[in-house]
Amino acid sequence: MDIIANWIWSDDSDGRGYNLCSIFRRDFRLAALPVTARLAVTADSFYRLKVNGQWLNDGPCRSWPGHCQYDVYDLDGILRAGANHIEAVVRYFGCGDFHRLPQRAGFLAQLEAADSDGNVTVIGTDTEWVAAEMPQLRRNVPKISIQQPPFECFDNSEPEAPVWRKAVLVAPAEGGPWKELKERDCRLLSRREFLFRDFVSAHRVMPAYSTVAVAPHALLFPGDTTVNTSDVLPLLIAFEIDSPRCQEVVIAREGVNVSVNGRSADGGAWHFNEGGNFVVLAPENLNGHCALYGIGFPPESGLTAEAVRDAVLVRFPKLARLAPDRPFCTLNAQFQQSVREFQPLAAGALKLPEREAFLKEFPQAEPLAAGALVDDDAHLSFVLRRAEPVQPGDVTDPEFILYPDDCCAVIRPVEGRDIELCFDLGEQNIGCWNFSLFAAAGTVVDVAAIEYKTPNGALQHTGPGCRNSMRYICREGINRYTAMQRRSGRYVYVTLRNMTAPVRFQSFRLVESTYPVVPAGSFHCSDPAMNRIYEISQRTLKLCMEDTFTDCPLYEQTLWVGDARSESLFAMSSFGAYDLVRRCIRLAGQSLDDMPMVLSQVPTGWSCIIPAWSFMWSYSVYDYWFETGDEEFLREVWPMVKKNLEGAAACVDPETGLFSAPDWNFFDWNRTDCGHRIMLYNSFFHAEALRTAAELAPVAGEPELAEGWLAQRRNLIDALNRVWDARRLAWPDSIHEDGTLSGDVSIHTSMLAALFDAAWPEHQAAVRANTVTPRSELFKVVSPFALFYLYAALEKLGLPGEILDAIGRDYRPMLEVGATTVWENISLHFNPDSDFPTRSHCHAWSAAPLYFLPRLALGIIPAGPGCRKILISPVVNRFEYASGTRPTIHGRVGVRWKKQGRELHIQVTAPAEIEVEFLPNDTTFDFEVILSRSAE
Repeated sequence: MDIIANWIWSDDSDGRGYNLCSIFRRDFRLAALPVTARLAVTADSFYRLKVNGQWLNDGPCRSWPGHCQYDVYDLDGILRAGANHIEAVVRYFGCGDFHRLPQRAGFLAQLEAADSDGNVTVIGTDTEWVAAEMPQLRRNVPKISIQQPPFECFDNSEPEAPVWRKAVLVAPAEGGPWKELKERDCRLLSRREFLFRDFVSAHRVMPAYSTVAVAPHALLFPGDTTVNTSDVLPLLIAFEIDSPRCQEVVIAREGVNVSVNGRSADGGAWHFNEGGNFVVLAPENLNGHCALYGIGFPPESGLTAEAVRDAVLVRFPKLARLAPDRPFCTLNAQFQQSVREFQPLAAGALKLPEREAFLKEFPQAEPLAAGALVDDDAHLSFVLRRAEPVQPGDVTDPEFILYPDDCCAVIRPVEGRDIELCFDLGEQNIGCWNFSLFAAAGTVVDVAAIEYKTPNGALQHTGPGCRNSMRYICREGINRYTAMQRRSGRYVYVTLRNMTAPVRFQSFRLVESTYPVVPAGSFHCSDPAMNRIYEISQRTLKLCMEDTFTDCPLYEQTLWVGDARSESLFAMSSFGAYDLVRRCIRLAGQSLDDMPMVLSQVPTGWSCIIPAWSFMWSYSVYDYWFETGDEEFLREVWPMVKKNLEGAAACVDPETGLFSAPDWNFFDWNRTDCGHRIMLYNSFFHAEALRTAAELAPVAGEPELAEGWLAQRRNLIDALNRVWDARRLAWPDSIHEDGTLSGDVSIHTSMLAALFDAAWPEHQAAVRANTVTPRSELFKVVSPFALFYLYAALEKLGLPGEILDAIGRDYRPMLEVGATTVWENISLHFNPDSDFPTRSHCHAWSAAPLYFLPRLALGIIPAGPGCRKILISPVVNRFEYASGTRPTIHGRVGVRWKKQGRELHIQVTAPAEIEVEFLPNDTTFDFEVILSRSAE
């Protein structure tokens, strides 16, 4: 569409505040029923669109401000002749996260409708639209997490009719900070009703905590939307608070140290005098990813935020700063110096026993405005819940909530307690919670979700640092609400607080929201565990497919570029999601507009490079071209490939010849020390990025570049092999800044050398041994993400059966505890002292079985660019039979094989344009192979 509409906003603010929300509406008439109608919509930062009262979807898709995208809706069957209206609720987050880089509040829409006579009506956002602030969405809330936007708290207790006024023009379509408006390059997300499988339990719980908290970034740098770890956020908060009695209080804390009357905790509790007390909060560290500094008082203490008085804020402008994460905070001398300077100031402040002494020490203290405090008690109160059994009459017919019909559960108020209900989705999912209930005004509905609980009932909370919850405050009578934020989990807890009358709870469900894919890939074999591993891997990947691939649906919902390389391979093997692969490559490559190498996660306010991720992005370009043969897209992103390698070349250390960068040098969650500029695995990844680019250069029309890149690769490989530790028969993990070799030695460098053909001949035997049968002193692989590269190395070494064995070994522990999705880490490796087997229970970087089971157990191996030829070479000594499908750009390839005595019967279905060739392997030599082929 030719966008001629304007960006608009409501007239209640300058559009640069935190967590703004407005409604926009346009009433119009059409003389005749349109035969075609398209509506383009975008916003900074979120919109929910309704046309003629029908919820169409939420948006926009994530994009960089300089490459802004709009969503397009087909309104056939929705518009009518006569009166129509478009309405959108729009939120401006006003803070940085890992999904977008907000610029200022703005909304843009353009309708184009044509009738049967060829008359075209164009309606774009302008001053004919009306706007109204939405005060029900509370602004003074914390962020969900450093990666996500503000917490959702909708206060409908005193509903007000919108006060409509003419919208205010912000900028023409291309006249503001949003440039290159283009149509969304992927489909809109699904909206499917997903009902809970079971009602699990009801409990009485303690009333909510009362919190005193601030968002340091917003206080020190209002309007800024970056989120770098090297930002320095120094401040002190001090206030008086009255205690109803002399008592010991266990204070909940996030990001701060606390003193009361100049004393810290004694045995985990702080002593409060009856009457006035002086409280000081000082940051535990100054890391820019500390989204909140705050404390919470338990309800029985009688200490409340309302009792806080004479609160003051102390800023330290000479220490506070915004800083890009090059160098990364662990390698940033200026950041470390700021920390060292602030620590004695904070320690001294915590020892001050009274307000007068504090103000004398810090005369720059200023009154803390009430609006600076954020309300953090909703999720904190769930995390610190103290559950008791319900009593007869507390809850009646809770299972009625499972179905969206007219039957209601009844929940009755209990003096001094709130009521909590737990529901089970049956498997992890993601979407928007939707509920309806009848309640008294002021009744609070807190909703929180978790992924896992132990067999003995211990809940694995996400903690205050990730507020996977929301709050809704009821109006009198019927309340219907659909959450605006997508959230994930399996077990969902609904806590009813502040009840003054019985609540009749009618229904509660999830509106599932994922990328709309179908399982084009399938797998089934004689081993039921392998079948289930494939199933939960496929479900995990689907839950981590939004408008991009994401790492996980709960904690971050972030497009991590290294994760996306693996997830792209998995998605092409199981869903054929080529459009999402292209989109992720393009979004990541656009970060090169401002950075020397591709960023670690995009689009984002965090200018963080993980060099391994930048190199994996190059592999994604190669992977996509090899899978599809799409030369047009390769030529589109080719300038990005070259720039990424130019940035890498600038990081080669002239003394050692190795890649050296002051970035977050990370590959796996293993125990090696990553806080050094030279991590050897980066040089292995760099070498492979050069090789793949050299192979692509002739296809992209620049064959002359190949030899230079191959020469750089040879130099890197020589430099790597020169630092081989002959005594330990392995590479050191790093070279320290003083030139000494690290004492840490991991399997990772050897497996990458095997995978990328990077070991000198004299080292190859040891490299193979380190990869296949590693010695005990080598740090092992601990994440399924790095396991993908280990499995690939084993395939390169000709050991496909060992990969199938490893999949069974590494993933069966997930099945043993009933996992419905695959985990971020291998059981107990990440945190061996935890009661919980992993942090994230749904992590798509772990879905490697989607790639290797079709490739090995079915033997479907693309043999050249564009999948024009497929090799069929199943590994048959681990199973009695196997069958399944694997999508290609030309259609599905299916394989079904079964042993019958000494005969191996293989049936192949494939599109006519694909050449199929059987390739014998060690497991098929003893069989008479009978292969048949049919059309798909």
